[in-house]
Amino acid sequence: MTIALIESLTFGLARLRDAAAEAGHRLCLLTRDRSWYAWELDRLAPHDLTVVDVDTTDVRACAEALDRLDDLAALVNSTDTWMLTGAELADRFGLPTLGLDTARTLRDKVEVRTRLHRAGLSRAGAIRVPPTARALTDAVAAVGYPVIVKDSAGTSSRGVWLIRDDTERDRAVREVPDATLLGRHLVAEPYFPGPVYSAETVTWQGRTTLLGVAVHVHTPEPVRREEAVAFPVALPAAELDHLRSWIGAVLATVGFRAGVAHTEFARTPDGPEVVEVNGRIAGAVIGEMMCRSLETNVYTAVVDTALGRRPRLLDTPVTPRRGFGMTFLHPPAPGRLAGWRGTERLTLFPGHPEFFPTARVGDPIVHLADQRGCTALVLAEGPTAELGLYHSLAAAGTVGHDLRPLDTPTTGATA
Repeated sequence: MTIALIESLTFGLARLRDAAAEAGHRLCLLTRDRSWYAWELDRLAPHDLTVVDVDTTDVRACAEALDRLDDLAALVNSTDTWMLTGAELADRFGLPTLGLDTARTLRDKVEVRTRLHRAGLSRAGAIRVPPTARALTDAVAAVGYPVIVKDSAGTSSRGVWLIRDDTERDRAVREVPDATLLGRHLVAEPYFPGPVYSAETVTWQGRTTLLGVAVHVHTPEPVRREEAVAFPVALPAAELDHLRSWIGAVLATVGFRAGVAHTEFARTPDGPEVVEVNGRIAGAVIGEMMCRSLETNVYTAVVDTALGRRPRLLDTPVTPRRGFGMTFLHPPAPGRLAGWRGTERLTLFPGHPEFFPTARVGDPIVHLADQRGCTALVLAEGPTAELGLYHSLAAAGTVGHDLRPLDTPTTGATA
């Protein structure tokens, strides 16, 4: 039988392929652009999974493609952008799903914050803001400084403005009317200062198990672009116990009852505050870091819940054995990517660094303030997450970018 994906994260196809095979099924990826997954597809044999080219923004076209599959058993939804599409199609085909209501909630940051505030899990609510200069000005005045304004359905740190004073408010007012938004409106909510972490969890029948915590390192304010991630972070026992109960309450409040989730939160002086709840496994190579650290394929939980059965991972003791760090590589200026310099030196560094490209030679790199400007990741390990992070940062520092002017086509890579 077949397990289908409506798009996927950039990395993790091989792990999903293994999890599907272990469950006795074959994996099929529906995508509008298979080049998004070129790095991993190049490393998979043709018989490892089926790729169907289809416009995944067209629900009807996706339904027709799914109709043509043999013995469709499950639909995996591992992305935020296609979460509603996946939930709608799973419901249409009578497959296990997180539910359309839950999907709609998770894709609406105002609704998430409002529910958490009403449940006593956040100190403040949020305001729904039309993307106009006047509405934004009024919302900032209502919330007060510092305030975060963001796309209600945004991803990858896109469409986010941290506003701490009148100058930053005026800049946002100028930029918002021309911004490309995934949602229909903006969200204005208080900015909760503190380092950002994420809780990686598995939920079944409303009961949540915490697999571990990652820390996310960002650039200085106000850009707050993600620069590095480490997993699993060591927290004091009492704080970890509180976090386990807190994250269970958070996911229950937003209606998330089954599946793998990645919930980012700020560790403030007054306790954790949700940044966003993602009803999917973590992106970039965090899923791979989890697999290696816990010495098990955590993607089996993704497949099991898609099949509507209790994740086997919940019945397996998971203990971190190693720590891992991941560093994002961003070029210093816009340009057309011609390759990277220094990747051959990665083997000189401790922690067995590995290079994972997220962009292709010839790609225009324009957006440097968010994750769209990331061209590659450097993953490294260590006895602890802290050492894994240091190893990753050191190794990433040896890699540079080869860029050409944006109006110049590029045909080859440099290493």
